[in-house]
Amino acid sequence: MEQEFVSKVWQFSSLIGKVTPGLLTWNNGQVAFITQEGVQFDVPFAEVKNVKWPFLRMGLGFDSIVNGKKYKFSFSKPNPSAPELDDSEGIQLLRLVDGGSFRELIGTLRNLKADKATTKTWKEILKQ
Repeated sequence: MEQEFVSKVWQFSSLIGKVTPGLLTWNNGQVAFITQEGVQFDVPFAEVKNVKWPFLRMGLGFDSIVNGKKYKFSFSKPNPSAPELDDSEGIQLLRLVDGGSFRELIGTLRNLKADKATTKTWKEILKQ
């Protein structure tokens, strides 16, 4: 099991709603979601509840409830017009939490194969 992992993620409210790029991090049992607006949550794994992997996202995203709020995430850019988060922005966002040694793990998700590999790692992390 990964002790530290960070990946780009897109959070959205509905199929046609606002899409927010950010980083989803795993650091020794803590899960955090960080956007340009700041840390949206930084909680122990036990606080990530009702994790579901909807069929409509082809296994490349999940829904969960954190601190009573429902989140919908995709590890693949949900549509061509969705905002992008480049690696330099990702490094800046990691300054908001204890980035530790996983800063170099930020990868660009430019193809389906990479998106699937990222998703596979998160499925392992979230099934604990």
